[in-house]
Amino acid sequence: MPFPHLPRVSGPRGPLRAATNPRDARLRHASRLILGREGSIRRPVGFLIIAAVIATIITPSFIRPANLNALLVGSSFLAVVAVGEAFVVMVGSIDLGVESLLASFGMAVAWLTVFHAVPTGLAILITLFGSIVVGLIVGALVAKVHIPSFVVTLGTYWGFRGIALLTNGGAYISPASRNTAQTSFGFAGVAGSTGGISNLIIIAVGIVIVGQCILSFTRLGLWLKSIGSNELAARRVGLRADWLKMSVFAISALLAACAGIMITAWQGSIYPNTGEGYSLEAIAAVILGGIPFTGGRGSIVGAAIGALILGIINDLIVLLGLPALYEYIFVAIVLIVAGLQARSDALVK
Repeated sequence: MPFPHLPRVSGPRGPLRAATNPRDARLRHASRLILGREGSIRRPVGFLIIAAVIATIITPSFIRPANLNALLVGSSFLAVVAVGEAFVVMVGSIDLGVESLLASFGMAVAWLTVFHAVPTGLAILITLFGSIVVGLIVGALVAKVHIPSFVVTLGTYWGFRGIALLTNGGAYISPASRNTAQTSFGFAGVAGSTGGISNLIIIAVGIVIVGQCILSFTRLGLWLKSIGSNELAARRVGLRADWLKMSVFAISALLAACAGIMITAWQGSIYPNTGEGYSLEAIAAVILGGIPFTGGRGSIVGAAIGALILGIINDLIVLLGLPALYEYIFVAIVLIVAGLQARSDALVK
């Protein structure tokens, strides 16, 4: 029964909703013209340009090639982790354990190569395989046992932080830990360069490209977006939502382990607290990248750009000689701005 206070508008197939308020229509049009639709790559690109311009104005040394190279290398680890987080958020879940997985698997690959002389390639394969197994277990607890992802991954965060601490009695691991003449890890080439470009940057860009291709051009990407948009409808059309959710947690754990191997090669050592804060920073990068917490839309490239924006904030703090604690304040401001633009979407829908 129609409500008496709502005007009835007739169309070729019967009554329609009342016409959209012209003011709301103009607001929606202006918002989409400037920012693009929700999940559009235009948003993180806009934030990136603004951040780069502000950084250049504040300190011209920001645009020096050496600084830009250091910025890209330093952001590569978070970008890789953010790609994995983006897949998880795309289905409407969250992964708080990525920083502990990064540290524990970084410790694992170092422990295998340094203390057990496992060949480098085999050690890396064992580490990556172990991360996939962990991700599948976490995904099964979320999808099959129906424990909220927040709770499960919070447990992952604490559990694997403990594993990282136990691996070498709370001490760091480096090639010199066994008192041998070895001065670098067998996989130190991961942090080398090719054609004058850091391999870390190449690896990060490659992962971002592969992730975006999966999301944009494969059935898996379409299925993941469908689950994030409407999981019930996705199940009704026959999608195996449980297995798909398990797959995104496996991807997230795998990429956290990749980042752990990368940062271990770069530092030439690995500490149990390496990557501290990356879980929240990866989530922040995803938000800045335009992926809503409800999932269903957005891009992997956007999440990587979000990680780069956080890198710019960090770099700017270093260049200005400010205490590192200022990073939290600046990131909070940027996130609030991103939240306000997301709220504008909700108001004009």
